[in-house]
Amino acid sequence: MSFRSWFKKPLGYVLAGATAAAVSMAIYGAAQLVSQAKSKKVAALDNPAVAETKVGGSDAGLLRQTSESFRQIAKVVGPAVVNIKATRALKHQGPRVHRRGKKGEEEEGPFGRDPFFDFFERFGPLPFMQPEGPQESLGSGVIIDKRGYVVTNNHVIEGSTKIAVLLSGDKPTELKAKVVGSDPKTDLAVLKVENGKDLPTAEWADSDSVEVGDWAIAIGSPFALGQSVTVGIVSAKGRSSKYLTGADYGELIQTDAAINPGNSGGPLCTLDAKIMGVNTAIYTRSGGYMGIGFAIPSNLAKEVVSKLISEGKVIRGWLGVFIQPLDEELAKELGVKTGVGIHEVMEESPAARAGLKAGDVVIEVDGKPVKEVTQLQRVITSYKPGQTIKIKVVSYADKKTRTISVKIGELPAETENQPKLSREDETPDKLGLIVSEAKGKDGVIIDMIQPGSVADQVGLEVGDQIIRINRKTVNSVRTYKQLTSGSKRLYLEVRRKGRTLFYQFVLPE
Repeated sequence: MSFRSWFKKPLGYVLAGATAAAVSMAIYGAAQLVSQAKSKKVAALDNPAVAETKVGGSDAGLLRQTSESFRQIAKVVGPAVVNIKATRALKHQGPRVHRRGKKGEEEEGPFGRDPFFDFFERFGPLPFMQPEGPQESLGSGVIIDKRGYVVTNNHVIEGSTKIAVLLSGDKPTELKAKVVGSDPKTDLAVLKVENGKDLPTAEWADSDSVEVGDWAIAIGSPFALGQSVTVGIVSAKGRSSKYLTGADYGELIQTDAAINPGNSGGPLCTLDAKIMGVNTAIYTRSGGYMGIGFAIPSNLAKEVVSKLISEGKVIRGWLGVFIQPLDEELAKELGVKTGVGIHEVMEESPAARAGLKAGDVVIEVDGKPVKEVTQLQRVITSYKPGQTIKIKVVSYADKKTRTISVKIGELPAETENQPKLSREDETPDKLGLIVSEAKGKDGVIIDMIQPGSVADQVGLEVGDQIIRINRKTVNSVRTYKQLTSGSKRLYLEVRRKGRTLFYQFVLPE
């Protein structure tokens, strides 16, 4: 009987069907086994608790791998991290590290004085004071060059008469150090150790590539306990230094890696054992760690350190303007997506000589888009005095775009601070102002500013002359009231001691 004839019989159909079913079940079972194996592998990766942890196995487990990464960072970067002792003679009383004695009296802390307490006194006054006389300031630093250059914080060594650097190791070595240069604005300083030979160093990371959620490893000497390693993550980026130092010269990295007094100047590291930032600050109400620490990004630190080593100081470019974020409604009106508004142009400044005006919106510098205030600050200060740059602006007054050539100046050591004045003997309007006619002049004069009002918050001052509101000339108190009462969003052009200022804000409901 041929195969074809046999297959046509009923028994042949049954056998063929059974064979096909068996093959299908076998394929399905194999697929399920493969799927389960993959699921277990994914589960192990997602959940470290169920990962393999056999010593010497092909996969040591996620936890063991992470632990090994931390150990490697400590081995690679740790030798380059130093303890810094700075001695200074105090002629005035200042805050101190303190503790309570058995009877409740205040006693000197066991670790001496730490600059973190000077730096963060603004976050809560420290009630106990130090006696006059020489004091030791404790901090950390990191060696970034085999020639013995050490990066630390300015507040660690500021005002010191003698500096010693303690190298880590089984037999700690203490070396004398001198200050190469310091920059209070970014809180950075560079030291050079004497008689240092072939010292261990750490490398800079690219802080721009760091993301929120990345591992962050802090190394330093908290409370003078010797070198310690703490681990956390990058909690945030772009924290303004203005609220910490009073000057806005860079954006900080925020981390929850434990940083305590003595960690000042130590490195904040990436998983590949490079420096993403220099620990500079903590937010604290107790004087110790509260889960919020800050580091100067490595890209900014690297730039400042390079200038300190080559020139001994940081010479910054200066435009001579006060700037502010661009109002969204004004951006739409001017037809721009990004930019930074000029609030005031200082007299006799490079900006004034070039023709920049209050109310101009800077949209490009040398062909590169301007997106935010801190970016524009960094760009301008990076230029050398004497350089000529091209600045593209859109004018608030006529909405026209123009490009202006500006010869950069050198940032003055100090800028003028004018005190705000106010009276509380009259009833202010909803801006918080009381104004009067400007005799023989256009505009109205501010006679009084209510403390805490919108006008106070944006920086208006008693004596300012409001000349235009929303491009319309103010020629009387009546006009002023009409323009302010009928608008929710205000753009004020103000004259102050010969200068013209531009303000933007939203009126309260």
